[in-house]
Amino acid sequence: MLSLYIKKTILPILRFLLNDKLYYQIRFFLKFKKILNFSNPQTFNAKINYLKLYDRNELYFKLVDKYEVRQFVKEKIGEKYLNKLYGVYENISDLDFDSLPNSFVIKATHGSAWVLICDDKNKFNFIKAKKKINFWLSNNFYELWGEWVYKSLKPRFICEKFLKNKNEASILDYKFYCFNGEPKFVHVDLDRANRHERNFYDLSWKRMPFGLCYPQSKREAKKPNQLKLMIKLAKKLSSDFMFVRVDFYEIKNQVIFGELTFNPGNGLELFSPEKYDKQIGDLLNLDN
Repeated sequence: MLSLYIKKTILPILRFLLNDKLYYQIRFFLKFKKILNFSNPQTFNAKINYLKLYDRNELYFKLVDKYEVRQFVKEKIGEKYLNKLYGVYENISDLDFDSLPNSFVIKATHGSAWVLICDDKNKFNFIKAKKKINFWLSNNFYELWGEWVYKSLKPRFICEKFLKNKNEASILDYKFYCFNGEPKFVHVDLDRANRHERNFYDLSWKRMPFGLCYPQSKREAKKPNQLKLMIKLAKKLSSDFMFVRVDFYEIKNQVIFGELTFNPGNGLELFSPEKYDKQIGDLLNLDN
């Protein structure tokens, strides 16, 4: 309850009152009970916060925008890896729900985790959905949570094809952590809707002995049939960046691009065991 109170009440006040550096330091301390040393960051989370503050390449605006990134993907690896797009909208009144198929996904282009999934229009709460979309459109993700990469994004939302495989309760996305253009490992989220769990694998699909934010699952995530292709594509998409996470789906053996993430978890997710925060951080060389 205290953590929820801090998130909903204290953090918005701090965000309004403090500059980015102090805000990052306070959030880091609240999360890890440690001082964030910007002059010599050592852990993965500390380095992500360092990049949030000092790596402010305006190219990132186009790459985290859920609509604009499609052009980047098209140029880098090809249009065939993009999910089907039904439309991009600036206002809720622009969207004709009746024209949409029975299932679809709505995503805000200018934020993280602002997603609505409709797997059956007959059961979808359109009134509630419109309220959420209007909230997205009236807010700036940077002003809410301090992630600079979202600062100058135009508030919009897109509607895409609903992706699903047979015999899967929810679609798996394969998230590749890439350092200087080299994918090193991947995480897979399981059962997000109920009991969110997360497993890490190396590029040979061997389980890695740590968790991040969510508990590890006793179940194994399905190894993608197109793992080698995903690794190849992740290399191409990450080649220009010190660090980026590249996300894919696999639908009937077809690889579909998900998104690019430069600040996973806002640099505020706990590793378990804790020592892996430093070990993973060693892969991120800020001198490059």
